Amino acid sequence: MGIQNVQAQGVMFDEGIASARLPVQSGKAGGVSYLEVLQSVQGPAQSLEEMWKSSFEKYFHQSSSQYFYHVMDAPSISANTWQHNDFPRDELMRENIDSSVFSWQPSRGNPSQLDARVQARAQATLGKNSIIVPSELEERMRQDPALAKKVMANIDRVYEFHRPMPQMTLPGTKFYGTKMYGSVIILNKDGEVENACVTSGGGVLGPDERTLRQIEEEQAKKQRRKDENRRLVQEAAIDYYNNRLDTLRYSQSPLFL
Repeated sequence: MGIQNVQAQGVMFDEGIASARLPVQSGKAGGVSYLEVLQSVQGPAQSLEEMWKSSFEKYFHQSSSQYFYHVMDAPSISANTWQHNDFPRDELMRENIDSSVFSWQPSRGNPSQLDARVQARAQATLGKNSIIVPSELEERMRQDPALAKKVMANIDRVYEFHRPMPQMTLPGTKFYGTKMYGSVIILNKDGEVENACVTSGGGVLGPDERTLRQIEEEQAKKQRRKDENRRLVQEAAIDYYNNRLDTLRYSQSPLFL
């Protein structure tokens, strides 16, 4: 199971804007304003929370995740602290976040990702997604839906970077089980990704059914060879002792007395 981290400071985005020629006149045409017509064509604006969930499902194809959308002002976490494998990211993936997690500091050197405690924390993040949005940014997005789309472009970059690669299994192998993912994203007041982490785990790569049958057949052949060798050794030992007995009997016959 791997833990991947990405830090994006001042993420740049280039949002395409489709231009259209609209009548210059203001007011209503036939009792309907041009703004109402435009909104009816575009549909209601999606919130950042909705776009965030859709983005995760788009890149990771995991619709059964738990989502935790937090509007809160999170203190800044240094890059060294965030990238420490012991950082309790799992505590950010819950309904209520204890603010003490933001002041967490490592008590030991950075352990391996294979460390048991690191693995336990990573396992606890699978199937869970959390995002932390500063209250100031949330208020600005409420007033300016276009801003939410720009912020979403930053989040998309994180998920696109960490999206799973196509399964490239070796001949004779098969992936068993289900791969699970989890993520946590912390935004700053400008809508940039301050800290982010994507975790993955679950499932195992092993031999496919045909290869398993071949392995079982080969093991059966090896066992038969072992059994045959054991039988030949036993027969050779019996022949040896029988010959020794015959020699002793012959040496004790009257001809030699």
